[in-house]
Amino acid sequence: MTGVNSYDILLWLHVLVMGYWIGSDLVVNALTHYVARAASLPPAERKRLWDFLMHVDQHPRNALILSVPLGFTLAAQIGLAQLDNAALTVLWLGSAAWLGYMWLTHWKREGSAGAAFAQWDWRIRYILIATFLFIGIESLRTGSPLAAPWLAWKVILFAGVMACGIGIRYCIRRCFPAWPRIWDGRGTLEDEATVRTSLMRATYVLWVLWALLFAIGWLGVTKPGNP
Repeated sequence: MTGVNSYDILLWLHVLVMGYWIGSDLVVNALTHYVARAASLPPAERKRLWDFLMHVDQHPRNALILSVPLGFTLAAQIGLAQLDNAALTVLWLGSAAWLGYMWLTHWKREGSAGAAFAQWDWRIRYILIATFLFIGIESLRTGSPLAAPWLAWKVILFAGVMACGIGIRYCIRRCFPAWPRIWDGRGTLEDEATVRTSLMRATYVLWVLWALLFAIGWLGVTKPGNP
């Protein structure tokens, strides 16, 4: 019987993170629509549920960040990404810093510095989207730094996933002005409609994100073009 090696462990973790991502997204989506339609709940209870939803929403973000070093490390181990041990170390440390900053932004979101933390969190994501697009397109064009076209497409689609995440945030932000009035018991029918519409639009973007994740999973399993 062949022993388990580091590649097998990393692959298992990569698949586990994908399941963690989809599962937590399903929970977030279900909670989102419950909160949006729970106009009969007391305002304080509704705010408590929204705050809980914001905590749960950290889990898909955990998965997104963890997917980056896991995916590139797997590609490096099979010789499809030009990353040596030093580069992989930098990648893992950078991903850990990104994960820590993401949680710091979450913890500080209601403080005086919350807006500044959130602004830099958005900037980091814009930079990474551009970076992943460049890596994927350049790899398709030249075969470097990623040697397989299917892997280059995975990175391009991952940039699309990140862009969808930003799109979801844009949709959700449209309901932010309405929530304080609802939580204070001063919400109007228009406020309720704003919340439902904003969160429904976010769901449409989420469906696109899931489609991209399924495509990424299909590419990873089938590896089209591999001999």
